[in-house]
Amino acid sequence: MRLRLPLAVLAALLLGGCGGSDFEGDVDVPDGYETYSGNGVSFVHPEGWRATTESLGHEITELRFQDPDAGGPEASAISLTVQPGVGERFDTQLEDERSVLEGAGGAKVSREDVDVPGATKAVRSTIESEGARSEAVDLLDSDGRHLALAAGGPDGERDVLDADAVIASLRVAE
Repeated sequence: MRLRLPLAVLAALLLGGCGGSDFEGDVDVPDGYETYSGNGVSFVHPEGWRATTESLGHEITELRFQDPDAGGPEASAISLTVQPGVGERFDTQLEDERSVLEGAGGAKVSREDVDVPGATKAVRSTIESEGARSEAVDLLDSDGRHLALAAGGPDGERDVLDADAVIASLRVAE
């Protein structure tokens, strides 16, 4: 449950080494990856990974990519959560999320503001817990939606998913 906790908490609370803007220009699509475009963003994910969509309540939706042959909920995953109407509550949501991850989840969370063209505000995070790590970007778009892209998995599956490449590939549609 160690991996599922960080990704599940990120989704439930709605997420979420860079300086300047690494989120513009052409995307370097790694071999074996393809591009998802939807919900006003695009990013890369491993070819063959299946997408599922789930309503998390309160108009929050999660799009999750996982290897269909993966071993259950603790396997590596990519999650895009979308919540409309966040607006001025964005900073508060991120702080609440951090408190839960560090307090109840026992995770270490590091964050930094980043520039994502097309976003009103964006924060990149690294979430580390016992045996698992995920990277994330939370952004507030111009219509007040909170979008969070998270990618990660167990320490033993780092070769299955290039979380840094997924996060660096995030682009906001113009």
